[in-house]
Amino acid sequence: MSAAAGWYPDPTGAPGSHWWDGTQWTGHTQAPPLQVRSDMPVGYVPASVAPESLRPVDVPTNTVWIWLVIAASTLPLASLLFLDPSDYVAATMNAASDAETAFAGSVAWMLQCLTIGLVSWVFVGAAILFSWLDWRELRRRGVPVPFHWAWALLALAGAGLAVYVIGRTVVLRRRAVAGGWAPLWVWIGTLVLAAIVAIAWATTIVAQILGSIPIGLSA
Repeated sequence: MSAAAGWYPDPTGAPGSHWWDGTQWTGHTQAPPLQVRSDMPVGYVPASVAPESLRPVDVPTNTVWIWLVIAASTLPLASLLFLDPSDYVAATMNAASDAETAFAGSVAWMLQCLTIGLVSWVFVGAAILFSWLDWRELRRRGVPVPFHWAWALLALAGAGLAVYVIGRTVVLRRRAVAGGWAPLWVWIGTLVLAAIVAIAWATTIVAQILGSIPIGLSA
C-alpha cells in the first residue's frame, strides 16, 4: 500500500479503522463510530463501547533522539567552564604599564569566546537534527501525527529547544499516548543545573576581577 499517513479501513476486514504511518500498519486502531439511539441522552457514551482512540496507548516514546536533543540543548552552557578569563583580567589590569601583554591577552580571550560560540552553534544544529530523527521515530512507532520537528528551528532565533520539548509532551498527551513526561522533567532539571553552572562561572569571573584590583584603587 502506498498512501499518506492516516486512518484507513482495517485491512483484516474487522470493523473500525487502522492507522497507516505512511510505510506500514501500526498497532493503533479505532472502533467504528458509535451508533446512537434516539432514546439516548445527548453526549451519552457507554464506557463499554468508548472509542479505543480515547484510551491511553502504551507506545514507547522515550527515543534515544529526544535524550540527545536535551543533551545538545544544554551542553553549550556547560562549555562556559572551558573559558579561562584569568589571563585577560590580569592583562587588562596591567594595560597601562604593559600594552603589548594586554593586547595579547585580549586576543586570546576573544579567540576563546569565538570558539565557544561556534561550538554552541554546532550543538544547536545537532539538536535540530535530533528533533527530526525523534519525530521520524515517533511516526515509525505509530504515534498519530506527533509534534512536528520544524518547531525546533526556533532554536536558531534564540528560543532554544523549549518549544519542541514542551510541544512534544503536550501533543503526546493529546494523542492519548501513555508516558512522555520523563524527557520534559529531565530537560527542566538540566536547565536548572546549567543555570547554576552559569551563575557559578560568572561569580568566579567577578571574584577574579575584584581580586586583581590593587588595594589602593579599591579603597
